[in-house]
Amino acid sequence: MNQPHTLGIGQMAVCHAPEQIVCLGLGSCVAIILYDPVARIGGVAHVLLPKSPIKCDNEGKYADTGTRKLVKEMLNHGVRKERLVAKLVGGAQMFPNLNLAIANIGRENSMIIRNVLRELMIRIVAEDLGGNRGRSAHFNTSDGHVIVKTAFEPVKVL
Repeated sequence: MNQPHTLGIGQMAVCHAPEQIVCLGLGSCVAIILYDPVARIGGVAHVLLPKSPIKCDNEGKYADTGTRKLVKEMLNHGVRKERLVAKLVGGAQMFPNLNLAIANIGRENSMIIRNVLRELMIRIVAEDLGGNRGRSAHFNTSDGHVIVKTAFEPVKVL
């Protein structure tokens, strides 16, 4: 099998089975994982912040524009929107004791993504969000499974 596509912050990828996509070190960031089980095509966006500024140099960095851009990229690869399902991973509150506006940016990211997916009528079928620990997500486009690894917790399969 080929090496998985490893995404950094603000990056996205769309792949066909049997390729894999990995997001490492998701703290307050969220991995938006979309999958068309019939076409066996999947895509992931690794978003950092909830809302993009008016002038945006990287749409993939923001929950609002990144979600829409990922859907558009998936449609460009031939998926049918009505078959898309979503899985969300990340959105932790990494610094709960800080009294800052950014202290719970993970929750804001998650809320924005849910709102955009609802607006686009894409169903969320699984999620591993919140908490106060970082995670990694390993997405397999062959079967749509996502393996979530979190420090000091059992591995989860979404």
